[in-house]
Amino acid sequence: MLEVEVRLASRVNPASVCRTVERLCRREGLTLTAKTTLAKYPGSVHWHFKMGKKPGTLEVTWWRPEGRLWFKVAGNRTGAWIEDTVAQLKSQLQRSR
Repeated sequence: MLEVEVRLASRVNPASVCRTVERLCRREGLTLTAKTTLAKYPGSVHWHFKMGKKPGTLEVTWWRPEGRLWFKVAGNRTGAWIEDTVAQLKSQLQRSR
């Protein structure tokens, strides 16, 4: 399993995080396959993204009450595209406002 925290800028607008995540993932060629919340993290937004027909699912969670954003890849959902994509997205998200 892979889990990567994203440290957002202190001046980031919490209301824009969801739009920014979805926009940046689209720009990377990802397709949104699920958008929900996690019972373990009340008030969270949780996405599943795929890269076309390639194997692998990237999970992204934004937990606004705690100001926490992270990527997760379950051990049985890995794909060759995920590591580079996570690095790109993390960098872009950390620069976003």
